[in-house]
Amino acid sequence: MGFLLTLCNGASPAEENGLFVVNGPKGRVTLRDLEPEVIAALHRLAPPGADEDALADAVGAIGNGALPRWFYYLDRLTRRGLIGRSAHESGTRLATLFAVSPAFAWKPVRPAPDRQYALSRFAYLRREGNEGVVESPQSHARLVLQESRAARLIGALAAPATPAELAERSGLTTEGATGLLALLLRAEMASEAGTEPEDPDLRTWAFHDLLFHTRSRKGRSDAPYGGTYRFAGQFPPPPAVKPVPVGDRVPLFKPDIRALERTDPPLAWVQEHRRSVREFDTTQPITVAQVGEFLFRVNRVKEQRETELQTVRGPVVMDFVSRPYPTGGSLYELEIYAAVRTCDGLTPGLYAHDPVAHRLVRVRGRGPAVDELLGDAAESTAIPAGELQVLFVLAARVPRVAWKYESIAYALVLKHVGVVYQTMYLAATAMGLAGCAVGGGDADLFARAAGVPYAAETSVGEFLLGSKRGEPARDARE
Repeated sequence: MGFLLTLCNGASPAEENGLFVVNGPKGRVTLRDLEPEVIAALHRLAPPGADEDALADAVGAIGNGALPRWFYYLDRLTRRGLIGRSAHESGTRLATLFAVSPAFAWKPVRPAPDRQYALSRFAYLRREGNEGVVESPQSHARLVLQESRAARLIGALAAPATPAELAERSGLTTEGATGLLALLLRAEMASEAGTEPEDPDLRTWAFHDLLFHTRSRKGRSDAPYGGTYRFAGQFPPPPAVKPVPVGDRVPLFKPDIRALERTDPPLAWVQEHRRSVREFDTTQPITVAQVGEFLFRVNRVKEQRETELQTVRGPVVMDFVSRPYPTGGSLYELEIYAAVRTCDGLTPGLYAHDPVAHRLVRVRGRGPAVDELLGDAAESTAIPAGELQVLFVLAARVPRVAWKYESIAYALVLKHVGVVYQTMYLAATAMGLAGCAVGGGDADLFARAAGVPYAAETSVGEFLLGSKRGEPARDARE
């Protein structure tokens, strides 16, 4: 069982000013004082590559410590993802394993012919460009498939099988199946059946949770990360404030912020008395003035501006706003909707908050869609649906964040939801109202109720608000 050493797509070796340099999509490695035979061996790594053992024999024949240096060079190139190992059949590549982080180190693994192996519950196959790739949030490597039979072997590993059984199920030779299985074992995407390490901590992680965690953090991914402005030059950045929807307008009360600064309880008191309150005063519901003050404290646009930004694709003009809470990049992608069951002075229905004019815009009247939103929140919080007053839905315009940020866009959105939750809790406590964050919601239901495209604007958080039983609320109008 041998492997082909091969350069990754886009990597190119070259001699520059007496140095040997390998440039690639993920970086560059410079090698010094190379023997001509080593340089010749490195040039042979262009796809489909060359036999690893034959190259080692050729370099080892040089003597004078060339072989240990060769292995050192290979390790450096491997950890940078510039070269990989390919399982093959008679020189035809089946799949190639590349590192996605410097933590990966190549160590040969030889599957036993009489033992059964199975795919990790964390491994998955997806398309990238014109290739299939197998990845896992547990792995520091990626397997790129070059042959359709390799994908068949991945599917066959759903049930425990020996190398020979995998060969029969995939149409590969036993040698080819064994080589491909060895790459999966080295990448920790497969293991001997019944022996996959499942310590108590790892068992608590669901597949999608661990995948989301590792793909939105550094360490186990080589994807572009952070503010890359990847769509600059392709389409304009989404606006800081979405167009106001069509519907009846309801002007909202605007408190005197300077008066609130003088009369509000101290921050320490508000933080100490913040609670999730699940009991509302059904005899005296929240008023439209209180809803107005609450949204003014939480979500109003304080200022608007345009800024020219320098990106790798040239300058771009973006508009920005400022609101009472902070967000990454001042992008403010969150919209707030109010599903109203009962509110003094406000007709039941679903409303969008216009944060610039500080008003509510009626999206739809009371009906099954609004009742389902309220019912879902009631079920999540164990509060009788008939006692709910106002449900605020936080909807994210994800393209606003993803236009600038890569790999971390949705993670940022969820962090912003947490920031808004805390802002809502503090505002509700200061006003003497009952507030309670909701643990989950139905994004499809919201998209239908609000009439918005799921991918353009999707619900990511919910917050219940109402009058507090047995305690009068503070009235900023007094």
